[in-house]
Amino acid sequence: MQRIRSTMHEHDPMRSDFYSFDKYQRVVYGFNDFDELAMKNKVFRRFSFLGEYADTSRVTGKRVLPISVREQTSTVFHRRDPQSLKEVVTGMRNGGIDEPLDQSGVKTYLEDVFREVDIFQNDVTLLLNRFVSPLSVIGADFYKYYLSDTLLVDGERCIELSFVPRTPETFGFTGRLYVAQADSMPFVKKVKMSVPARINLNYVERLTIEQDFVQAPNGTRLKTCDDVEVEFRLVKGTPGFYARRETAYASHSLQQPSDLDVFNNRQEQIILSEAEHLPDEYWSASRPRSMHTDGGSVRQMLSRLRQSKFFKWAENVAVAFVKGYVPTGNPSKWDFGPINTTISGNPLEGLRLRLGGMTTTALNPHWFARGYVAYGFRDKKWKYMAQVEYSFVPKHQFDQEFPIHSIRLMHKYDVDHLGQHYLYTNPDNVFLALKRKRDDKTTYLRHTELLWRHEWANHLSVAFGLEHMVHEASSLMPFLLNDGSPLKRYTQAGFHAQVRWAPGEKFFQTRSHRIPINMDAPIITISHTWHPKGWLGSRHQLNRTEIAVQKRFWFSAFGHADIMVDAAKIWNQVSFPELLIPNVNLSYTIQPGSYALMNPLEFISDQTLSGEITYWGGGALLNRVPLIKHLKLREVLSVRALWGSLSKRNNPENSGDVLAFPENTLCQSLSHEPYVEASVGLDNILSILRVDYVWRLTHRHNPGASRGGVRVALHFAF
Repeated sequence: MQRIRSTMHEHDPMRSDFYSFDKYQRVVYGFNDFDELAMKNKVFRRFSFLGEYADTSRVTGKRVLPISVREQTSTVFHRRDPQSLKEVVTGMRNGGIDEPLDQSGVKTYLEDVFREVDIFQNDVTLLLNRFVSPLSVIGADFYKYYLSDTLLVDGERCIELSFVPRTPETFGFTGRLYVAQADSMPFVKKVKMSVPARINLNYVERLTIEQDFVQAPNGTRLKTCDDVEVEFRLVKGTPGFYARRETAYASHSLQQPSDLDVFNNRQEQIILSEAEHLPDEYWSASRPRSMHTDGGSVRQMLSRLRQSKFFKWAENVAVAFVKGYVPTGNPSKWDFGPINTTISGNPLEGLRLRLGGMTTTALNPHWFARGYVAYGFRDKKWKYMAQVEYSFVPKHQFDQEFPIHSIRLMHKYDVDHLGQHYLYTNPDNVFLALKRKRDDKTTYLRHTELLWRHEWANHLSVAFGLEHMVHEASSLMPFLLNDGSPLKRYTQAGFHAQVRWAPGEKFFQTRSHRIPINMDAPIITISHTWHPKGWLGSRHQLNRTEIAVQKRFWFSAFGHADIMVDAAKIWNQVSFPELLIPNVNLSYTIQPGSYALMNPLEFISDQTLSGEITYWGGGALLNRVPLIKHLKLREVLSVRALWGSLSKRNNPENSGDVLAFPENTLCQSLSHEPYVEASVGLDNILSILRVDYVWRLTHRHNPGASRGGVRVALHFAF
């Protein structure tokens, strides 16, 4: 192993000035053990013709019913100096049950789940986790190695080197390396590996990886085959799932490409315009070997299934649940939603009903509209939002698809929950209705915005907007001047700009939010807001600057840490709704980027520095505890802290030009002691649940302070 590690980089093709190859990839997923499933399950017995489309796994011999097939052909180009890796996708097609979903999001997710395996790195990234490679620098401490046999591989005598993790619950592999015996610099010709049966990995019953390599005349290692096969089962007693990603490599070259312009493209993956419109003959010629399932049979099977009213109804319900919107046709020009905001409630509005929706590209690929109307039965007020957007680039399904280059006009009148702005959900989400405290820090806000936004393929984005806001007092949150006289409303208007850079960012795009798939690369955001005093009725001049950075750090198979740091400052005198109000979570759910035990408007500042670090152990400790390790629990540790101060000019006690702090709030400065809370949690309870206990470490004696509590979240992760 020491010899292999010390010389393996000598075989690396990336050491050459240039390296290119052709790549064919096919991803299939479907139902596993189909013959047994068809006999036991009434739903499958109802569609007896499905057996005609079942295939046989080459590895397990089990019958598999494919429900989705994705094929892609591409050419990959690598340049050593300056470092650049580009993939030109020449062909791309899919057929299957996931067709109604956003295909770019599905493609991004699958590419990250089934990343290309490189055993010559310290870590293997697969299923959104990091596994220790058998060739890692920590391999001697993590694995046991055995010289098992000597045998022929493709006519060449090789040494079979076996390896197993010292702790089988950890993220490692069991398998064999086949190393050429006659080579003075050990060359790995083949690898076969799988995950241990006792590994702390959710939903996976079996995972196998097989790779083949050949040696170029100059000794360079060239991969020819990469085959990953996985068998899933969400819950015992339910149907099993099957996924396989096969990749074949050919036409390897270490010569300079004829066209170097490919390295000037900002995109890492360049999809040719004709890639999705190639005939069947192209795909038949592109497959490196005969494959029974080509996608056409899956589309034919789904066509027969959709003739059934039962299947069509079930498919529509499932799609609406995943999207959060209900389509109104096929294709749908208008989708109703989000579904989870239809009914909710709060102390100001009482019962709140909302009806809204958005247009799709079936109406127009450049022009989009979305909006809603809502009614509160306690305050007896109508709320609404209307938005129209023009996209300079045509979209495939909806307006928020990456990359965005658009101009948008929005007008909204709704309640404003001060200090409660969530990152990945709507404030009137019905699942946030249960609160630990009365949510009475609520006003009304009339907001009009004209926004231009431009995202580039390298995940650099800029935005510039003009906004006009009218803050209105509510029965729960009156606006009072220092002399006690009430103020019904006041106006702020001006400009805001933002620059965001997130190289290599991966996310799943929903209709309204972007859910991170990974945060391996840093995300840096810089923004500034300027409201000139008196412009369009602005009560105050506002200058607010904010810088935020977040990054994930991996510790091989010992988990990872997510770190977020944010600094903000208000440079002049404003009233309290424009000050820096920390983001507070009053629900019993775990919400990222918010404080679980802080109360709304408990602290208020005009300059702050906040930080959050969450360590996900992945079972690094609990996997080694007898008996407990069989529960496959995973540890989560988190600390959130906020430093801040309030200048005299923004303290109503020292200035008569700003609104008085509300009487039912603390509005305390953090100049003497930071606010800190920490949590310890168990993740992966029954493979779906995370439970944290949170402690408030400072400011524990503030009036109405919550000193500790339990928070929960559904957390689905491999």
